[in-house]
Amino acid sequence: MAERVEHHFNRRYHGARRDIYLIHTETGWQVVGRIGGSDGREVTHYFDDEDDARAMIQRMRSTAPAGEDNWALMPKRPAR
Repeated sequence: MAERVEHHFNRRYHGARRDIYLIHTETGWQVVGRIGGSDGREVTHYFDDEDDARAMIQRMRSTAPAGEDNWALMPKRPAR
């Protein structure tokens, strides 16, 4: 079962929205990046090591254009 560990959000909406998710699975780590909200483009990177996954998050955050780089770490959702 996958667990969403972190969600980074650039505080923008619609086409300028960027989300980055850190996900822990039974087999490793995933970093999912999305541009353009829920209907936007998405890319997933797979890692065996958490440190490598977190390095990818930093790279993704640092490549956001100026004005779209005001990142917030979203609070975790309560377990259901």
